[in-house]
Amino acid sequence: MTLLDKLPQELASHITKIEHYKQILTLLNWDARTGVPKKGASYAAQAKGTLAGELFLLQGDAAFGAKLEEAAAQSDEYDDTINRIIAEHYRAYKRKSVIPFEEHAAFVRAQSEANAAWLEARAANDFAVFAPYLKKVFDSSLRFASYWGFQEHPYDPLVQQFDPDLNTVTLNRVFGELKDALIPLIQRVTAAANQPDTSLFRKPFPLSRQHELTHELLHAIHYDYDAGKFGETIHPFTSAINPLDARLASKFVADDVRVALWSALHEGGHSLYTQNINHELIHTGLGIFTSFGIHESQSIFYEKFVGRHKAFWERHYPALQRIQPETFGDVPLDAFYSSLNAIKPAYNRFEADELTYNLHVIIRYEIEQAIIAGEVRYEDLPELWNKKSEAYLGVVPPTHLDGILQDGHWSAGFGLFPSYTLGFVYAAQWHEAIRRDLPNFDRIVGSGDLRPITGWLTKHIHQYGKSRSANELLQQTVGGGIDTKPLIQYLTSKYSQLYQLS
Repeated sequence: MTLLDKLPQELASHITKIEHYKQILTLLNWDARTGVPKKGASYAAQAKGTLAGELFLLQGDAAFGAKLEEAAAQSDEYDDTINRIIAEHYRAYKRKSVIPFEEHAAFVRAQSEANAAWLEARAANDFAVFAPYLKKVFDSSLRFASYWGFQEHPYDPLVQQFDPDLNTVTLNRVFGELKDALIPLIQRVTAAANQPDTSLFRKPFPLSRQHELTHELLHAIHYDYDAGKFGETIHPFTSAINPLDARLASKFVADDVRVALWSALHEGGHSLYTQNINHELIHTGLGIFTSFGIHESQSIFYEKFVGRHKAFWERHYPALQRIQPETFGDVPLDAFYSSLNAIKPAYNRFEADELTYNLHVIIRYEIEQAIIAGEVRYEDLPELWNKKSEAYLGVVPPTHLDGILQDGHWSAGFGLFPSYTLGFVYAAQWHEAIRRDLPNFDRIVGSGDLRPITGWLTKHIHQYGKSRSANELLQQTVGGGIDTKPLIQYLTSKYSQLYQLS
């Protein structure tokens, strides 16, 4: 007997159909980003658009909503998991049902047109090509926010698409605390006398060997290839199809192995989260990450708190030396580790180190707020971007490609970017909690067997999927809410030691 068998058959069948559509669309997205033939891409996109429209109608169907309300009224007859299945689908129903289908279809087209315009703008290195399409997408996003309703700020329902427990008040607090701590720390680090030599990472590294290293790292964190698939892409990502099919794709750059290295550990962390969700939740609506911020916390945990740990490289650096002896064979571990953790403010978010990364996210968030408040014209966005980059990072992008056109995320609308920094904050809180419960954490990281760490994360986070909210996960593990202090303490301590700050 499955979980859905406990619900009325008609309701269970409708939910199953919704979840099957989601799975198919996720598979199409995977194909689109890893290998759809160039000539067939537009037709695949049309098919995906049709399916997405059908899914929208299924989720916003009035009869479906009425059945969910009936089931919710009988909550005493169901256990907590069943009630959460009902609540999750009802939440989606309320969001879909208030948007006219024609407006949703127009928004999907606008997103596609904006993405195409972004690519054209990048080719021309001209933000003006993208600006009118961006405005169209953002105008639709704000109209949807008015449909969904809000009490304090129109950004709240937009960010809650990705992180339901968050709002602008919390984000302003979190980002303000991080700015106050990180900007002066970055200035001290970049002014330090002992700057590591990073030239070894700018030497050619054959892509075939990078593939070998990627698989070494995925095996090191116990990624289950029998419940996943590996691919190559221009921008690393994961496809959380279900716990038995969690795929990831890495990026490879011939003269910078760090891109492949970090993307493997980062996307591997995403996939481990998915693979460890309770299999009973598959196709219920709860068999997926609970929020984008929590999803990001797991990728960041494996990338930074495991993959940037000195003990991890004490164990795995010999494999890197064996794979690429020409570059790393004679480089001592300490020199390698210092270079791997070098801090240098960069123009591009994807290339940012762990100390400056969050400021890239904050820049995007503050620009979104300025747009909503009507404080900036679209044609002036590149200037605003550059001013914030100079103020927070000390660098001014020389071109639009290095600045405001570097990300295509805005083609999809408002609200996603905060999740990236929230994930880092969550991960630091769990890093502190896991050290409390596993005082031999450092030894485990260097042992070659990370299963005690993954077991802790599975017990407290992974297994629940979407059956626990982000706030509930925090409460049951750290006994409180979002707290930036563990992250600030971690970064301050680590880089004060690495750069010998007084």
